[in-house]
Amino acid sequence: MLARSNLALILALAVSATAPGLVSAQTYNELYSECYQGGLPERVVAACSIIIRDRAGDQYDRATAFKNRGNAYDDKGEYELALRDYAESLAVNPRNADVFNSRGTTQTALGQYDAAIQDFDRALELAPGSAMALSNRCFVKAVLGRLEDGLADCNEAIRRHPNRLSTFESRGFAYLRMGRADDAIADYSKVLAKRPDDPYALYGRAIARQMKGNLRASDDDAVHALSVKPDIAEYMAVIGIRLGGR
Repeated sequence: MLARSNLALILALAVSATAPGLVSAQTYNELYSECYQGGLPERVVAACSIIIRDRAGDQYDRATAFKNRGNAYDDKGEYELALRDYAESLAVNPRNADVFNSRGTTQTALGQYDAAIQDFDRALELAPGSAMALSNRCFVKAVLGRLEDGLADCNEAIRRHPNRLSTFESRGFAYLRMGRADDAIADYSKVLAKRPDDPYALYGRAIARQMKGNLRASDDDAVHALSVKPDIAEYMAVIGIRLGGR
């Protein structure tokens, strides 16, 4: 097995020097591991790109390579490239719920909320009860002001997967927009008990604590959030919530 520290160089050499169809079995095993098992986004993109270019594996392997490369592009903030890869993956396998869910999260990042909900709807048609898709749809519905519908999605997601922290974060956001400060604080605190540096939960709890008049604790949370993610206030303002004085 090749050392991971050398793999990026090996991938770069393979891209530039290996003709399509000539990837060795040993190299392909390395590429397969990097593309399909994840890692640093740059490495996933490089490995999946070779698999896609070389047409290695069957069509469903390549569809998964497109999906995984799309996820890596999303992680890198290269959202248009991610959408292109998701479309390629769905052209081969249009019944892959994970791809619809992934594309929905990318569209959420782009502010394409109606399109995101359509993708989460489709993911749930293909994988009924998916806690991940329900949680993601909950968040987008809350952004759009569909608060009761969003809350129902989050509650169902938690019923099905009670330990998924991101759902509590989504529900905390829905509670925040509903003005239910105590409930928002409870959900954000649950997230922060496991992820104490989560800027979204910190800033959301700061707003909820401000709503309760607990200004010192609110300021502590806000300062912590800003130290982790300096643009958190701008992001939260875009999705509809602001901290007074910031």
